[in-house]
Amino acid sequence: MKILGLCDSIESHACLIEDGKLLAAISEERLSRLKADAGYPRKSIDKVLKITNTKPHELDYVVIAGFDNGIFQSIYKPIALFSVKNWIEQNEVFWKPKLLFNKNLSGLDDYLYWEKKFPKIKKNDYYSFIKIAKKSKPEAYKKIFNEIRKKTISNQLGISKDKIKVFRHELCHQYYGLYSQQQQKKDPLILTLEGRGDDSSATISVVEKDQIKEKYRTNNAMLGRIYRYVTLLLGMKPGQHEYKVMGLAPYGLRYHGLKSLKHFENFNKIVGHRILKLKKFNDVYFSSRKILHGERFDGIAWGLQTYTESFLKKWVLNCIKKFKKKNIIFSGGVAQNIKGIKTLAEEKNISSIWAGPISGDGSLAIGAAWAATKKFDKKNKIKRLSSIYLGSEMNDLEIERVINKYCKKFKIKKKVSNKNVANWISKGLVVARCKGRMEFGQRALGNRSILADPRRISSVEKINSKIKYRDFWMPFTPSITYEGCKKMLVNPKKIYSPFMTMAFDLKNGYPEKIPAVIHPADKTTRPQMLKKEDNRDYYELIKEFEKISGLPVLLNTSFNLHGDAIVESPLQAVKTFLKSDIDILILNEYTIIRRQIN
Repeated sequence: MKILGLCDSIESHACLIEDGKLLAAISEERLSRLKADAGYPRKSIDKVLKITNTKPHELDYVVIAGFDNGIFQSIYKPIALFSVKNWIEQNEVFWKPKLLFNKNLSGLDDYLYWEKKFPKIKKNDYYSFIKIAKKSKPEAYKKIFNEIRKKTISNQLGISKDKIKVFRHELCHQYYGLYSQQQQKKDPLILTLEGRGDDSSATISVVEKDQIKEKYRTNNAMLGRIYRYVTLLLGMKPGQHEYKVMGLAPYGLRYHGLKSLKHFENFNKIVGHRILKLKKFNDVYFSSRKILHGERFDGIAWGLQTYTESFLKKWVLNCIKKFKKKNIIFSGGVAQNIKGIKTLAEEKNISSIWAGPISGDGSLAIGAAWAATKKFDKKNKIKRLSSIYLGSEMNDLEIERVINKYCKKFKIKKKVSNKNVANWISKGLVVARCKGRMEFGQRALGNRSILADPRRISSVEKINSKIKYRDFWMPFTPSITYEGCKKMLVNPKKIYSPFMTMAFDLKNGYPEKIPAVIHPADKTTRPQMLKKEDNRDYYELIKEFEKISGLPVLLNTSFNLHGDAIVESPLQAVKTFLKSDIDILILNEYTIIRRQIN
């Protein structure tokens, strides 16, 4: 059975599952080149069908994640298109009168304000919804929108609307969390926590007779919303830059952050496994702006992250006590907070913890397709996530055309050995590597990566100032061989983290050896644990570097400029190379050399 999964709200993407196995997945932003693209994933649909050599008539089902989460946002795309000033303006003209003055405003009122400022959104695939919504009541929006979604899919693929199904947003998170775990632990407790879903912001589920059974849901959990709007208060983009706030937090001190911490504690109260909403504030943004006015930026970040870790610890431990299950699976947007997950991993009452790669809305399509497999495909079991090398490959003929057009002034070599590449890296050169299938999600795991020497702090300075243009406080991450992780990481529970979703402390002596891939303030690291069978060529490159340096690790960051999506095609790779100061670019068997050290 072939099932096409779609997410068309924020972080739009598509995937294809055949007989329970995930064959391909790609985000719309990689193809549209609009970071955090939202809305109907037309290009992604075409691409996954091409990657898997699937004809539309061969599809048994097309499944959509979420009934009504972000109806209007999928059309005017605020996370992709808004500036920080736009976000502030939206709070002033829409949320302030709605939340603080009880003005009767709907999502349509918000949308119409932005339609005037972003006229191109009238070309959106779902724009016909707006025309109908103007003549309809808000309670009819969900039904209207889902009919338009089905019609849009039916028109593109030429399939019957009867084949198109919609699954609840939260259920998609639950399925993704469960089946993204490679080494499934017995009797797991599945938790979701996020800004909002179809009907809740937190859920608790168990697995009974091989079925996910939800035991609790609430829309009172405010943590995801708090993190969103504090990101805005600190001058960064909600929906994109929450990770920067998390990265900033370790630089803060209790002395500067205590007032912020006390403020955040006034939104929720945890009673047993339940999350209650305190009635002190009617909103997050304006109450926080007023109370935190004049507070230090690093203190605010510290207060928020400290609150996050305290909230997660108390809630999860209470859930364990209530449901008598110690193997935790975390999904939803808050599960992307790696420092919070680290705090949970260190708790003695938690036997294991798992957060899948891209555990926020960027994986909903996969969760929907797995949920559909469970419901409709009785013959085949769901195959767990074994890899996220699920995207497209670069074509050699296209590579040759791009090189001939744009790279005549550079030295070009074919079939450069991993030994030579490791030697260049060890001497301080920065290498961009594009080989094999592209990774799915926000993390590059060697196939669309920028690589550098983890021993050299100058690697950080060069990549930040001349290539990535990143915020100075943000750390870089390492790829470490699986065997090397056992030697280098403090990991008493033997947690396996192949997708850069967990942070760890390093054993004594290693922070000084690999300063370029640790957080400068708290000395933690977020590794890719790489087994040879997962990516043989990349693994062998790291092993060649180990022969030179004695360390089985490389600095690995995604191949893109700040604010751009990760490169997908040879043309994008070469243009990024030309705009930056990367020393060497590897495109399959071709190596483009700007500067070389023998």
